[in-house]
Amino acid sequence: MLDIEWSGRRVALRANNGKYVCTKRNGQLAAVSDSVGEDEQFVLKLINRPILVLCGENGFVCHHKNSNTLDASRSVYDIFSLLFSDGACRGNEKFWYVSGSGLVCTDGDKPEDFFFEFVEYGRVGIKGQNGKYLRGDQGGTLMGDGLSVDASSLWEH
Repeated sequence: MLDIEWSGRRVALRANNGKYVCTKRNGQLAAVSDSVGEDEQFVLKLINRPILVLCGENGFVCHHKNSNTLDASRSVYDIFSLLFSDGACRGNEKFWYVSGSGLVCTDGDKPEDFFFEFVEYGRVGIKGQNGKYLRGDQGGTLMGDGLSVDASSLWEH
């Protein structure tokens, strides 16, 4: 078994012997490093996952009917498309972004990266460029202001 340690766009893999997996000069992977350096950092890329449907503790994520925000408490879901970019994911329609007030908006003209952190089987934390996690607030709005991964910021995928 391996533990994944998240570091922005890169991950480090710690084996059950407490050592980090590194890339040797011949391309072999070995769990022999005591600390994380360039040879111990990897890009985690989602393969064959161009779509995203999210369900949190209060329901599915979908577009709000009358605004550029997202709801996180609906009984129906929207399907979102993803693009991979150097260790991060972004939408490929109008782009998602986290506004200054923490709202996740869907009408951006330029892409903003989001980082997927797989913290338990079938559940993912999503971190915005602001370093905060996406979460559903009590009113059902998707916010980008979570300080840590908890029940409100874990998403089934």
